[in-house]
Amino acid sequence: MREMLFQGALVFIMFGLGMELTVADFTRLARMPKPVLVGLLGHMFILPAVALAMIGVFPMPAAFALGLLVVAACPGGAVSNLWTHQARGDVALAVTLTALSAAVAVVWVPVLLNLAVSYLLGESADIRLPLGPTMVHIAILTVLPVSAGMAIRRLAPAFAQRMDRPMRLLSLLFLVLIVVAILVRGRGEFVHLMATAGPAVLLYNFLVMAAGLVLARLARLAPRQVITIPIEVGIQNVIMAATLATAPQFLNRPEAGLVPSIYGFTMTFMAIAWLLVIRFVPGVLGREPAPVVEPVRA
Repeated sequence: MREMLFQGALVFIMFGLGMELTVADFTRLARMPKPVLVGLLGHMFILPAVALAMIGVFPMPAAFALGLLVVAACPGGAVSNLWTHQARGDVALAVTLTALSAAVAVVWVPVLLNLAVSYLLGESADIRLPLGPTMVHIAILTVLPVSAGMAIRRLAPAFAQRMDRPMRLLSLLFLVLIVVAILVRGRGEFVHLMATAGPAVLLYNFLVMAAGLVLARLARLAPRQVITIPIEVGIQNVIMAATLATAPQFLNRPEAGLVPSIYGFTMTFMAIAWLLVIRFVPGVLGREPAPVVEPVRA
């Protein structure tokens, strides 16, 4: 029941985000795909690379190391889109990255997890994500509610504009409730986990978001896209990660599922910290690229 309410809240959030988007937002990304490629690069390679570095530096049980790699393997989720919205980043880019990273996860997650089990535990595994249910899940949580919100904006633009502030406030309320739910869910083991694996997970979270920022700046992305990339790289689908770690049909290791619970807290902390950086150190985002001036033809 609790999971259904959580999923319902995410669908509502995505619907609200859709009312701020137009088809032009996505066609712009199609014409200039660099920010999408930068975000996917962060998801597919930076996350597991930093996780492996943390495992090498910090002594931790194999189950915790496996849990960290599970988090690194998972795509972003709808919560990352909400944080991008609150930070006034590029929501169309965030939604696109969420959908694409989840689609890529059908192939990429099993590859990473099978390698992780072999590397950390010396065991063989045959982990697969069902293609059909995974794609349906993506559609229900992202594509359909965003499309519905965009349709409302197109058909009733005045209504969509009036609803902007109420939807933003409701989305913020849902975000607070999600944070509280994460804390309540892990209250029994929270202190112990934060004392043992917490520093490594927090440092990992900081490093991947910092790497996302550096990558976005090196790619000379626009400030709103620079806001988005660290969030999309650093905010992971911890529900999916916990399921992969604990479910019998996947890893079936409840102890590894504790790491996503810790990450649910650290990513919230880091997202708030990033919002504060944006607010008080705006120079970190760089400058808007100069508009391209078409040559005057005689």
